[in-house]
Amino acid sequence: MIAAVIQYDIRPGKVDENRQKALCHLEQAAAQGADVALLPELWNCGYDLPHLADLAEDLHGESIGLVQELAKKHRMHVFAGSIAELKDGQYYNTQCAINDMGEMIAVYRKVHLFNPRLDEGKYFRAGDGWTLAQTPWGAVGLALCYDLRFPEFSRNLVLRGANMLTFPAQWPGVRLNEWHILCQGRAVENRCFVLAANRIGTDMLENGEFVYEGGSRIIAPDGRILADAGDKEGAFSAELDWDTLHAIRQRNNVFSDRRPILDEIDNSSL
Repeated sequence: MIAAVIQYDIRPGKVDENRQKALCHLEQAAAQGADVALLPELWNCGYDLPHLADLAEDLHGESIGLVQELAKKHRMHVFAGSIAELKDGQYYNTQCAINDMGEMIAVYRKVHLFNPRLDEGKYFRAGDGWTLAQTPWGAVGLALCYDLRFPEFSRNLVLRGANMLTFPAQWPGVRLNEWHILCQGRAVENRCFVLAANRIGTDMLENGEFVYEGGSRIIAPDGRILADAGDKEGAFSAELDWDTLHAIRQRNNVFSDRRPILDEIDNSSL
């Protein structure tokens, strides 16, 4: 299977411009032979959260519709990063998985909202469930940006059957080293592939300047970097060898050796 991660400068509030960039890079991924492509977080509207009333869409809106058409056209699975979703009068930071027939096969609403500076909790409602997308290559666990900092979240997705994890993000350059370490760590500790799609560019928002330096990557279950976008714009692809995944898991089966009784800590004791 060939996978691609997509990275570009997302302009807050400029939905039409962002859509065109996303579609252009999805076309680029298709030209590279990608079977699966991952867009970044809030790929269509950016973090223009004070204007969600004008920017948010439901899952039948134009942004997801355009991705569904392209996925069907190129027979490519697309993990549509995330959009600002309007559902039942609430806003969510939502990732959709779309299959190669253009059908929506999974929806994940971000569980861990990032409140320092970005105030996600002020605008978005948090999701409350695990999400797996069933694909021809097995189950894919859906996560978003800040979820990366909660290792038990990724572990639970893998324990539920995920062979691959997706992390669309808008992760700032000041913590780029942590992004690299955490993405690699989630792959190694869970013996799974990781697709991590960040963004580039600079935003001037109401609460300050945010600089993004990219670093989108595709990572193998043993931590090898199969594709690295650096700070460039575009689609970056790599071939994923599922035989390697199974061999790595057989060589060191952390799942059969774990002791579940020691895994959970009650927050009230901290």
